[in-house]
Amino acid sequence: MALTKDQIFQAADQLAAAGTAPTLAAVRSAVGGGSYTTINEALKEWKAKQQATNAPIREPAPAAVATRLEELGADIWAVALELANARLTSEREALEATRQQLETAQQEATELADQLSAELETLQAQHQQATQNLQAANTTLEQLRHENATLSRQLATTEARAEETTKRADDLKAELQHAHAANTEQRQRHTHEVQALQATLTSTSDSLKTQTAEAVRLQAQLDQAQAQLTNLQQQHQAQQERHATETQRLNERLTQAQTEREQALQAASATREEAAGMRGELEALRVQNAALLATLAPATDTPKGKASKPPKA
Repeated sequence: MALTKDQIFQAADQLAAAGTAPTLAAVRSAVGGGSYTTINEALKEWKAKQQATNAPIREPAPAAVATRLEELGADIWAVALELANARLTSEREALEATRQQLETAQQEATELADQLSAELETLQAQHQQATQNLQAANTTLEQLRHENATLSRQLATTEARAEETTKRADDLKAELQHAHAANTEQRQRHTHEVQALQATLTSTSDSLKTQTAEAVRLQAQLDQAQAQLTNLQQQHQAQQERHATETQRLNERLTQAQTEREQALQAASATREEAAGMRGELEALRVQNAALLATLAPATDTPKGKASKPPKA
């Protein structure tokens, strides 16, 4: 954020009030930094205002003096004022020359300060960049050292594997030579075996012709047997169908018989219940009949010397 004149004026006022000279460096430190040129221009304006405020004021002589010195005092006062103004003018001219010299020197110093400040910022940026580059270089160096150590270990492992591979290659070369020798011997044995097999093949071919004729005969028998088997399978299929039909019919008859049996059992149960009822009624009739007979028997006395006989049942 850019500095304003009001901030610079306020800082100069505070320094002056504290009894400290409001120099360029003091004001820049009070506002927390900023351009030397900007602060210098503002300080010039502030000092000009301060000088205008502190400039002598021309006033007329007091009334009492004027009255008493009306005759002599006026001339003396005029001479005094003329001398004072002449001295003031001379001092102002000297002060103005000094001020211009100081402003020139201050301007040069300000420009030099700005230049040095810019160069310092550039150097600081370069230093920071160099520091970052150094850190990056150190990091890269550490990575390279780590990679170098890793590559060294891998190289040692590779050399050990190469040595092992060389040894294995020598072993395989010896095994290959041995295999070539064995293969040569095997080829010789194979040649003899082939010759023997060719002789056997010739004999087998003759036998095969005989077996072929036998196979043709057996094939004819097999075809005949296959036809008989097909016929038997068809008969068996028909028999199974008849058996299934008969089984279904028997199952239907069995179901019907079971139904009739259930009905007969129910009828027999009803008959037994009816017979039991009839037996009960018959027993009741017998009791009633006996009671009736007992009631109908004559109550007369029996003849002398003869006992009365019970009625026949």
